[in-house]
Formats: sequence, structure tokens, C-alpha cells
Amino acid sequence: MTNTSLENARIEHVIRRAAIAAVIFDPVGAKALLAFSDAEIGRRFKTKLWEVVGVATIYNLDLPAIRNEEQSLSRRIDRASKRRTTEHGPPNATVLGSSDGLSLVRQGKILRAIDFCEAAGLTEKKLNKNVASGRLFSFDVGRESYIPAFFLPSVIDRNDLARVIRRLRDASGSKKWEFFTTPIGPEGGSTPLQLLANKEVKRVLVAAEGFMKRSPN
Repeated sequence: MTNTSLENARIEHVIRRAAIAAVIFDPVGAKALLAFSDAEIGRRFKTKLWEVVGVATIYNLDLPAIRNEEQSLSRRIDRASKRRTTEHGPPNATVLGSSDGLSLVRQGKILRAIDFCEAAGLTEKKLNKNVASGRLFSFDVGRESYIPAFFLPSVIDRNDLARVIRRLRDASGSKKWEFFTTPIGPEGGSTPLQLLANKEVKRVLVAAEGFMKRSPN
């Protein structure tokens, strides 16, 4: 199977699972989707995907690890089921270097500026204004500018984020990313994003000052 065929198969698999989940959890809502145009459904689905990845970034969820664990669990259950079937007959039916930056792009944790504008409902002019004023930040991967997806969900108050970004002053975008996604204090502590989601703004502001003193560039 070629890389293109494999990619198409994976996309088809993901879309099929999403459709099944929609019908299972809200059949009425799923039926209502049929009234929308293909383009509108695609746009909304894409935006929600980015928002979910943004939330995963805030709470420091390792989505690939979760997926791998789910697959591992599924295989263990399948093996156990086969053993039970063999022993007892059929069961009852039950229903940021460059490589780091590219990794973030592949995981959807950072978005191209044009994609971020589409998801956030912003014009390019408004995006640039928000970056200049310290409400957002960006950094480059290769020749393109990217915006963190954690700005999309409303889990964190936008004004709280802006206060912290401005406290980081002239730190580069990649340094800001490092600050927001690195646990504060001892190993296993919360990241600034998690603390902001928990409204612990003052603690994050203090940590930002300390971060700037340790890495002024």
C-alpha cells in the first residue's frame, strides 16, 4: 500500500469512527447535520478538532500515548475474549528545534496562521493586532508562522493568558511555548496552562517572572 493510500485509509477510518460516535451519542443531532453543506460540516469538524487538541495541550494530555494504550487494551481484551471463547464456547453478545516544531505541527498543537484565523473567526489583520498587543503569540517552524492551538478553547480566560504573555515580555515565541507547557516546580507539577485553567493566575505570573530571570532571551 502506498503512503497516499495508507493516509486515505486512515482518514476514512477516523471519519467513520466520528460518524458512528455522533450517531451513538446524539442521533437527533447527527441527523440534523445532514441539512448542512459538505463544506460547512467540514469546516465545523475541523474547527472542533483544533479546539480539542487545544484542550489536550492545556491539560498536558499525551494523545498518542492514550491512543496506544487504548489499542493495547483493545488487543488484551481481544486475546482474553478469544481464550474465553475457546474454553467456554461463544460468549453472550455485548455491545521545538526543527524536529520538535514539526512534531507539534503533526500533533495539531500549533496551527498555521491562516488555519488559526479560520478556526478562531479572526481576520489576518486582527490576528496580527492580537500578537502585537500580547494577547497571542506565534513562532516560526520552517518558513511559516504558527499559533498555539491552546488559544482556541475557552478553558482559560483570554485576559489571564494575555497578562502572562505580557509578563514574558520580549521572550521569543518558542520560549513562551516552553514556559506555558513545562511543569512548574518539582517533577510532576502542573504546567502554567493547567494552573491558569484552575484560575491560579498569581502563581503563574510569579513563575513567569522567575522564568524571565533565568532565561532573559
